Amino acid sequence: MKNKIFFGLCLLLSSLMLWSCIQEEVSYTGNIIGKVTDANTGMVLDGVTVTISPGGLSRTTGSSGIFEFRDLEPKQYEIQVQKDGYTTNSKIINVTMGADAVGDITMTPIEKNGKLALSVSSLNFGTQSTSLSFSILNNGNKSFNWNITGLDKLNWLSVSPVSGTLAAGKSNAVTVTLNRNCVTEYVEGTIIINTDNESLPLKITANIENVSSKISLSATTLNFGTEYTTLSFDIKNIGNAGDVNWNITGVDADWIKVSPLSGTTSMNKSSVVKVDVDRNKMDAGNNSTTIIVNADGESLRVTINAEKASDRYLEIYPSALFLGTNDSESFIVSSHNGSTAYQLYGRGDFEWASFSKVEGVIPEYDPNNIETVELIYIYADRTGLAPGEYTFTLIISTDLGDYELPVSMTVEGSSTPDVVSGEIISCHSDLEFTLTSCKMSGTTATIEYTVQNIGSKSLELTLWGSTGGYSYLYDDLGNEYKFGSQGASLTLGKESNSAGVSATIPSGVKVKGSVIIPYVADEAASFNISLRSTFSGADLIFKNVAIQGRSSSSPDTPQTTGIVISCHDDLEFTLLDCKRGAGDKVTLTYKVKNITNKPHYLFLWGSTGGRSYIYDNQGNEYGFGSNGATLTLGNESSSAGVSATIPANAVVKGSIEIRGVESSATEMSNITLYSSTSSADLIFKNVKIR
Repeated sequence: MKNKIFFGLCLLLSSLMLWSCIQEEVSYTGNIIGKVTDANTGMVLDGVTVTISPGGLSRTTGSSGIFEFRDLEPKQYEIQVQKDGYTTNSKIINVTMGADAVGDITMTPIEKNGKLALSVSSLNFGTQSTSLSFSILNNGNKSFNWNITGLDKLNWLSVSPVSGTLAAGKSNAVTVTLNRNCVTEYVEGTIIINTDNESLPLKITANIENVSSKISLSATTLNFGTEYTTLSFDIKNIGNAGDVNWNITGVDADWIKVSPLSGTTSMNKSSVVKVDVDRNKMDAGNNSTTIIVNADGESLRVTINAEKASDRYLEIYPSALFLGTNDSESFIVSSHNGSTAYQLYGRGDFEWASFSKVEGVIPEYDPNNIETVELIYIYADRTGLAPGEYTFTLIISTDLGDYELPVSMTVEGSSTPDVVSGEIISCHSDLEFTLTSCKMSGTTATIEYTVQNIGSKSLELTLWGSTGGYSYLYDDLGNEYKFGSQGASLTLGKESNSAGVSATIPSGVKVKGSVIIPYVADEAASFNISLRSTFSGADLIFKNVAIQGRSSSSPDTPQTTGIVISCHDDLEFTLLDCKRGAGDKVTLTYKVKNITNKPHYLFLWGSTGGRSYIYDNQGNEYGFGSNGATLTLGNESSSAGVSATIPANAVVKGSIEIRGVESSATEMSNITLYSSTSSADLIFKNVKIR
């Protein structure tokens, strides 16, 4: 008895578990099951081709007349049945998830003793088709005339032909064309095919495709290259619900102009958008930006690319020509990013010089074509010239401006050697430097020297221009002269460059060198120069080199009273003036001299970390920064801080411009500047304002 009870419980639990599993199974598809019968007799029909759309699946009925389509996606389908001797028929069926849809359908036999018949009972254009056809059949025993009516109410349809004569047993194909521009929603209509005694209707339906996008662009990228300044693209309304409003955003680059920035476009129409570029506002090279076309919740991007050719410029090598005792020397000129026309002129005494060419056009430089480099020779005629050094400045005149090339030549013979004051201090024990001259030609000064290898083996000497902040050049007025483009340059042997020069000097050999300084101040009388040399920590110093023919300028006379307190033992500060200028400005000027035999770096901070401040004798404080005080040291000017590296014995001028000074203030009682050395300050105290 207990076993029977236990067995019954197991069956009950198994049934519950099976029922639970069945409950969890969910079908996400549906089926169509149907039967095809004769419309007149009700008999099932075999050999019928059954087709569903969309999908294009087909089945052929057997003796039972039954057909099945299983595991279909839930939606609306059309089934169509075809069989010889019967009129084609169709039917719309909705398939739902997990259910069987009944697809029973009948077919009407074609009456042989009738006259008019159609090959189809309806035409469905769906969402894509624009042209369908059907046939008019004459099943009678004599010809008839036919025509089609009902088109006057269907402006979205056209039919060809619309009438004709059909012989017995023959058929006539008719094409029906749909104008989708006139279809904005689901439409249906009926045309009538008429003969002398009969009329048959033909139902025609069409639907629209749900378009998710309302607009399309004729281009998503506009490439202006280096030539075009105006391009355009079209915004087309591809929706099916009337007008679309659009606007353009992201026009952030100042080198493009877009017009219009908004508009309204009718269905199936386009609007033109013009884009202009201004290369004057572009950076050299490739420029790219993106604009965004927005319409009814969607955004499409248009990328705009344009290129601006790099600025044209000339390169001249070397930057100075030293013929020495040679009869000729040459230099080359290259024109980058375009061709350049030029003419040669001279400034100074150059009657002894002639040129291989004095004008021409330099083609755009191609590193793979030597013909794109202009090679020019300078020839020296020493006939009748006294011994000595001859210099002039060659001017290469172009539409880019004038380029200067210092040229010098030597006439040998007995002559009184030039006398130059100054000295050269070198850290190279095996190299002996001798200062030979410092002359002016126009506004260009040339310092010449020789270096001899007094060691027992060959030595390589390299001198750097202003690279890494180690080389400096000042005159006795405190003016700094830079190396580089249009600035000072160096020569050593046959090398000439503003960045650096080098030479390998055999034992016992002497090599000439020079420093060329253009645009020298009229009142300057001497130079102090520090050049970074080959070896780590080694410098070559030109100290107090006097310009021949110029006398030293008179020292600055202080125009005010006050006290300067400095923690820099190697620097000598002199207060020059404290003068009230236009409005509420007061400018304090001073000079600082390096009294050591090596370069000295000086940095003065503005109001950084609260260590620098300014007060007048009324107790007013003046700050640094925007609309506050400004510092100047040599060529630098800033409210945050200025710096200069001062060669041995060189003088640099500095100033402090204070804005907003009270008119009642008569002196600057305390100006304290935090300096480059730790805990070192520079203090100007009780400075009278004049």
